[in-house]
Amino acid sequence: MTIKFDDITLFGTKSLADLFKQIHKNNKDTDTQINELIEVIKPMITNAGSVVMIMPTVKDLIDVNVRNNDQLIKMAGIAQRAASVNIANSDNNFLPDLDEIQHLLDEQNIIKEESNKLLIETNNIQKQIG
Repeated sequence: MTIKFDDITLFGTKSLADLFKQIHKNNKDTDTQINELIEVIKPMITNAGSVVMIMPTVKDLIDVNVRNNDQLIKMAGIAQRAASVNIANSDNNFLPDLDEIQHLLDEQNIIKEESNKLLIETNNIQKQIG
């Protein structure tokens, strides 16, 4: 018998599957934003000064994306532990470590806020360059 992550309720109506989907979506959104940003700023980078202004922000955005990926890896670890639980002995009452999941959610919110701040900063730099 396999574990159905939709059946594991964590917070209110949020299931473990919902949490995985949310983190995955956030990661994909950040990937898309970084790629769009790079495409927009390519034509604006015409000299060393413009590179010096924009590259630290792009680096920070990529770092945020790496942290998002780290979140996915941690969530996959939770899923792996859940899958390794002996279902017969637990009577399908698997309960993941809610403190660990809450910590990951808090980290994810911090990363998302940082990403949004960096995107605003990037837009301001684009206006200065353009």
